Amino acid sequence: MPIEKEEINYKLVWNTRKELVLAILSFALVFVIFTMVVLKQISPIKKVFAELASSNQELNKFQTKVDELENIAFDSEFKKMTEIDEVLPSYKPLLELLNNLNSVAVQSETLIKNFSLSPGEIATDSTILSRTRRQKFYDELVLEFSVSGTLANVQNFMTLIEQVTPISTITNISLSQQINEDSGVETTANLKLKTFYFTQAIAVTLTEPLPPIEDEQLIVLEEIKKLIPNKLPTQEEVIRNDRGNLFGLQGMSVEELEAQLQASETELDKVEWQTVDESGQIIDENPSETIENPINEQILPENN
Repeated sequence: MPIEKEEINYKLVWNTRKELVLAILSFALVFVIFTMVVLKQISPIKKVFAELASSNQELNKFQTKVDELENIAFDSEFKKMTEIDEVLPSYKPLLELLNNLNSVAVQSETLIKNFSLSPGEIATDSTILSRTRRQKFYDELVLEFSVSGTLANVQNFMTLIEQVTPISTITNISLSQQINEDSGVETTANLKLKTFYFTQAIAVTLTEPLPPIEDEQLIVLEEIKKLIPNKLPTQEEVIRNDRGNLFGLQGMSVEELEAQLQASETELDKVEWQTVDESGQIIDENPSETIENPINEQILPENN
């Protein structure tokens, strides 16, 4: 025979176990409130721990970058990377190119003429070109000129001009020979020279590690050593030519200069100007008075 469950008499439980029921309800209410408070704090705590973990990762990256930068001073391979700036500068190397032409022409005993160059804007922000991924990361400065001299000297010039930095190459050659005034054979080479410079925009972060130097880059560095470095000195200060005090204004303020000019004008107003003839005799500026006076002197006695 199945056992029948009796319904709970809540009134009886409340009357006989009132304190126990209140204690259980109070404990449940406190537990719910405590759970709600804790749950509200869990999300901010998780966020703080996530930020702390991210900060620790960034800090580790910074420490790694600091260690790499400290090792650069002792790494001979990274020291060689600075030579790339001389070979492929990040600006239009106009001054370097002109200096190379002059030094190579003097060394090869040749003469440069028919110089043609269109450098565009040199020292402005617009020279920094924006390149897309499909475009090349370098540009060239094109120079057309003629070199004259003996055949050996012209050949020596073309060899040396491609060995100096920044890196340059001759893309077009036209040779001609003629007899000069000394009855010698003079060779003239019409050349088109391209000098390259870097135009890629480099964007790095503080935590980004230094790029490793691969074997191909080491081979390039060894080839760079074969080039002749440009010896053009960099100008780090304003050079003034000591030409003396040309206008006598050294140490004078604007007020003192104005006072001196006013005094000079006053002195000029006091000067009495006189007109002289070719013999140096003074000419009277009012000849009419000298003419009228003798006439009056002649008329007066007749009236008397």
